[in-house]
Amino acid sequence: MLKFVLQKKLSNTQWIALVLLIVGVSDVQLQYQPPQPVSGYLEQKPLLGFAAAITMCFTSAFAGVYMENILKKSSVNVWMQNIRLALFGLIVAAASMLYKDYSTIKEDGLLRGFDSLVWIMTVTNSIGGLLIAVVIKYADNIMKAYAQSTAIIGAAIGSWLLFDFTPNGLFLFGTFLVMASIIIYTKHPYQENISDKNYVLLNEEKINKV
Repeated sequence: MLKFVLQKKLSNTQWIALVLLIVGVSDVQLQYQPPQPVSGYLEQKPLLGFAAAITMCFTSAFAGVYMENILKKSSVNVWMQNIRLALFGLIVAAASMLYKDYSTIKEDGLLRGFDSLVWIMTVTNSIGGLLIAVVIKYADNIMKAYAQSTAIIGAAIGSWLLFDFTPNGLFLFGTFLVMASIIIYTKHPYQENISDKNYVLLNEEKINKV
């Protein structure tokens, strides 16, 4: 999406780094795969699930690139843009909340179950959302993906230190791939060929003459 919408160019080595990132994150996530239940197993539709996952990937990628386009081209500061973009999500979330839980909200109030831990999670997620907007504005969606991938590994390490999570070989291999991908991607940026630069300069001269 970055290549087609924002005309961002990546080197061949960076493309390889992104493939390593995908494989690494997939390996890390396989650590969390729950065991299949023996009885009471619901019928699955793999084709429908695969189609939904692919659709989600494209819509999520387009939304991220479109947001990056808005943040980088607009003269409004990133905080005001965050407020504007959040309004759309607020409307959809409020409509969904009222549709599903109107009777419960009417009876128990809007903040039922909001203890100190929930408030901490709310504030943390809010700060994370603001930081994502800053990353997208001053870097790009690929850097955001790397940050999220690193966060997944960080959460797993935290679970290992605090809870009963035990990393296996697949998790360690995935972590290695993610770290290697970050190093490869940052060390081998795209560099324009001299012929490409000359082509751009010739086009600019033609436009100026017209």
